[in-house]
Amino acid sequence: MTRVTGRTRAVASGLAVATVGFLLTRSATAASTTAASATFLLGDFPFLIVGLSLSAFGVGIAVSEWGRDHGTTVARWCLFGTAATGAAVAVSLAGAGVPMMLAGGTTLGLALDLVLTGAVGGTITGVQASRRRASGQELAERNNRLTLLNRILRHEVLNGLNVVRGYAEFVGRPDETGSDDGPAADGGATATADAARAIERSADRINDAADELTRLSRPSGTEPVDIAAVLEACVADARARYPDAEIRLVDDTGGPEVVATRRVEHLVEHLLANAVEHNDAATPRVEVTVDCDWDEVSVTVADDGGGLPDRQRQILLDGTLPEYDDPGSGFGLTIVRLLARESNADLDVTAGVDGDGVGIELTFRRHRAPDGIRAGSLDTGVPTGPIKIGAAAAAVAAVVMGIPLTTLQGSIPVIGVLYGSPSPVVGWTVHLFHSLVFGLGFVALLSGSRLIRYRSRSLATAGLGVGYGVAVWVVAAGIVMPVWLRALGVPTPVPNLTAAGLAGHALWGATLGGLFALGRRRVS
Repeated sequence: MTRVTGRTRAVASGLAVATVGFLLTRSATAASTTAASATFLLGDFPFLIVGLSLSAFGVGIAVSEWGRDHGTTVARWCLFGTAATGAAVAVSLAGAGVPMMLAGGTTLGLALDLVLTGAVGGTITGVQASRRRASGQELAERNNRLTLLNRILRHEVLNGLNVVRGYAEFVGRPDETGSDDGPAADGGATATADAARAIERSADRINDAADELTRLSRPSGTEPVDIAAVLEACVADARARYPDAEIRLVDDTGGPEVVATRRVEHLVEHLLANAVEHNDAATPRVEVTVDCDWDEVSVTVADDGGGLPDRQRQILLDGTLPEYDDPGSGFGLTIVRLLARESNADLDVTAGVDGDGVGIELTFRRHRAPDGIRAGSLDTGVPTGPIKIGAAAAAVAAVVMGIPLTTLQGSIPVIGVLYGSPSPVVGWTVHLFHSLVFGLGFVALLSGSRLIRYRSRSLATAGLGVGYGVAVWVVAAGIVMPVWLRALGVPTPVPNLTAAGLAGHALWGATLGGLFALGRRRVS
C-alpha cells in the first residue's frame, strides 16, 4: 500500500483551495461583466483580486513547507465555507423566487461573489483553526515532556535515594556480636559488600536518570547524521549489554545521512532496550533493518516478543500518557516518541521478527539524495523564505514581460478576456496572477528536484528560467490559452505559437530565474 505523505496531502489541499478560488473568480467575473469599465472596476474588480489571491494562496499551500502541517485543515474549512455560503445563497434566491441556475447575469455574479466571500472566510478560519491546533499539540507535547520528567524524577531518583538511605543505615550498623572475628564477622562483611553493591547500582540508576532528565529537558536542533554509524554503535553496545540476546543489523543502503538530532543515538538505544527487556524468550531475537529511497530512510527495530499491548501502542503513536504512574507502560515508549518528534521522524508499528512480536519503524528524511543533492525539502516542501523571494521575482518578471508584449502585440488585454473582461486593468491583474502561479511552480521545481544545486547561481538559474518560460509558452500560451479562448467564442488558432510570445516568455523566465538566484544569495 502506498503511504500518503504530508507532502501529498499538502499538494492535494493546496490544489483544492486554488481550484475553488479560480472557478469562483472566473464564473463571477464572467457573469458580472458590464460594458461600463467604471462599474466593473468599482463593483467586480475587488472580488477578482480576492479570488485570484485565494488561488495563489492555494498554490502556495501546495508547494510550501507550511502546507504540510496546515494545508488539510485549511482546505476543509475552505470547502465548508464555500458549501455553506453557496447553500445559504441558493436558499435565499429560491425564497425570492429566483432559482440560482436561472438567475440573471448581475444576480448570478453577486451570488457567486458572496460564495467567494464564504470561501475566503472559510480559508481564514481554517488558517486560525490550524494554528490553534498546532499550538495545542505543542502545548500537549510540552506537558507530556514535563509529566515524564516528573515521573522519572520521582520513580528513579527518589526510589534510588531510598535504597541508598536504607543500605547506608545497614552498613553503619555493627554486627550482633560486636566482634570483628569469627563467622559473624564473615557474614557481616558479605552483607556489607552486598549493601555496597546495591548502593552502587542505585547510584548508577540515579546517574542514568539525571542524564535522561538533562537530555529530555533540552530539545536539540536537527543536523545531518550518519545513521549507519549510529546503528552500528548502538547494536554493538546492545550486544555487550545483553549477551543472551541475538541482535542482527541488516543495512545494505550504503550509509545515507538523515536529518535528525544528535540524540537519535539515545532513541535507538531505547528501542533496542525495549525489544530485549520486554521479551520473555530465552534468547530474544532483535533485527534492525534499514531501507531507503530517494528522499527517506526507514529504520525498523523488530523483536519476537509478545507484541505491543493497545495501551503501549497508544502511548507510542498518540503520545497519550496514563493519568497515574505506571513506569512499566510508558517511560521508554514516551521517551522514544519525544526523541522521534525532535528528529521529525514518523513513527509506525509494524510486524516483528518472522511475524511474531512487534516492529517499531522510524522514517527519517534524507539529508542528501543518492547523487549528492540535498533532499530534505522534498517531504516538507519549500520554506517560506524562498516562496517570498520567488513571488517577488515573479512580480517583477511579469512587468518586464508585459511591457514589450503590450507594446508589440497588445496581447495583455486578451488575457483579461479569459476572465470575462477585455479591460487592460483586468488583463494586467490576471497576467500578474499567472506570473505568480507559474513563478511558485518554478520555485518548487528548483527546491524539490535535482535542479536544487543551481538555484543560487544566477546564470544557471536564469538559463533554467528561460527553459521553463519556453515550456510555459508552449503549453499554457500556445495550447491552453487558445483552447480557452475558443471555448469563450473567440476565434484563435490552436496551437498559437508566435515569435513575440516566445521572446516574451523567455524574457520572463530569464528575469524570474536571475532574480530568484540573486535574492537567494542575498538572504543567505
